[in-house]
Amino acid sequence: MIELLIILLIIGIFCAIVAPSWLMFINNHRLKLSLDRAYWAMELAHSNAKRDKISWQASFKQVGENVHIAVHPADVPPAQIPGSQWKNLEPQIQIDTVINDKGGYETTLLPVNENNEQKENGTIRRVMFNHRGCPVSRSDHDCTLTSIRAKGTLTLYHPNLRNSQRCIIISTLLGHKRTSKRQSKPNENKRYCY
Repeated sequence: MIELLIILLIIGIFCAIVAPSWLMFINNHRLKLSLDRAYWAMELAHSNAKRDKISWQASFKQVGENVHIAVHPADVPPAQIPGSQWKNLEPQIQIDTVINDKGGYETTLLPVNENNEQKENGTIRRVMFNHRGCPVSRSDHDCTLTSIRAKGTLTLYHPNLRNSQRCIIISTLLGHKRTSKRQSKPNENKRYCY
């Protein structure tokens, strides 16, 4: 009986040591997988816009503890997208929309409402690509009207991981995208994910 209790004690200590590392590994994996799916959605909108010669967009919205994404033509507002076309990212992944300690926003994609109208308090973040694949603010804009705001950044994080932000940055007028993670120092735009 004493030997069995010693074995159970050893197993309990081992589990107490391993469990936090395992949870951190799982949450990091969820964050990376979600970032890959969001990147894929932007790539799909970009290629569909050039293929169909019309504006397409990738829309992202936070619903409770889940982020939903949809890729659709820009002339179809998010309110008209069927629920079956909104796909979930991994559980507990969130869009970073709060002001950081330097006074900047990590997510800078345009906020819009359900009717696809630009609103500062919009609940949906979107990236739109015109018929040439350039990131734009409105579907009728040409590549010459691409602004810094139209390019933007989408930053995701897991609430149980400290300083875990990962971001997708639309960095050129041609719609080139790259990923990054939180840096130790902010850049000139007061963002840590650059």
